[in-house]
Amino acid sequence: MPPSNIGSRATPNYENLAAQAVYTLKNGYRVFAGQRSEGFYVDLGGVFDVLNFRSISDTGGRNTTGKFSVNTLAIEVPIKDLTRNRRQATDSTDPNAVIGIYSTASRCATKISATGNCSKPVQVSRLGSPLVNEVVIPLGLKDKFNATDPKDDAQFARFVVDPQLPKLIQSVFGINIPPAPRNDLVAIFATGIPTNSVPGAPQFTTFLSDGKPHELLRLNTAIAPTPYGRQNRLGLLGGDLAGFPNGRRVIDDVVDIELRAVAGGTPFTPATNVAPNNTLGDGVDKPSVPFLDRFPYLGTPISGNPPPQPRT
Repeated sequence: MPPSNIGSRATPNYENLAAQAVYTLKNGYRVFAGQRSEGFYVDLGGVFDVLNFRSISDTGGRNTTGKFSVNTLAIEVPIKDLTRNRRQATDSTDPNAVIGIYSTASRCATKISATGNCSKPVQVSRLGSPLVNEVVIPLGLKDKFNATDPKDDAQFARFVVDPQLPKLIQSVFGINIPPAPRNDLVAIFATGIPTNSVPGAPQFTTFLSDGKPHELLRLNTAIAPTPYGRQNRLGLLGGDLAGFPNGRRVIDDVVDIELRAVAGGTPFTPATNVAPNNTLGDGVDKPSVPFLDRFPYLGTPISGNPPPQPRT
């Protein structure tokens, strides 16, 4: 693990230093642990001030996370180690090509009379598709959702079928929104996208379910990655099938994609796939530090001793 980016004197040529912390293991895995630039770009102030964005176009917003670095655990895994049949799929309509992923965080259950030994860890957080936990699940149920596994997500399905966020968008921006039931959002966030769902698009699926809702980040491993310089930050909505909601690359603008999806500005709801529904955004379209075109992909962490900025 490399040291943090302290400054130009203590840690010069930082990327050369960081490259020494990338390890390729015998089983083909590649791993990295260390500090990187925060890759999630969003105008948090605008989002949580009741969608009071500085701009609803592609630019003009403020990247709230732009000056932060994060501790990163990056793992690259051979696809055949993740699929159900342990094979590399080539057919994007093959259910065996689809994997579902979520992460959890647990901490020790504490007692006032604890002896100092950690009791059984308790799950306190989970994340599948970005912003579902933060925005879709009501505040009063977040603790319950965070302690639940995806197999038990049917109890939260109503918040995807008839979510509150579209009604808020309709109120704030005065635009027409698809009415409930929102089966388009169910496919994107809860069950996966079935084959033949996107008119005129190449056939693919992210459906990985027993028909019941499971909040997972889904990836069709038969869809080849788009080369770095040709990736579209809007993923599927930008004609790039290798991007969100088919997996999630660091470049994917999940805030703009999900705003447009919730507003019905996607091919799944043709009647509302018009401006401004399909052009909504938070005004931030890229991170403050460019991504890398190589593993671990997140940009150079912010220096602890940056050059002084000119006064204005």
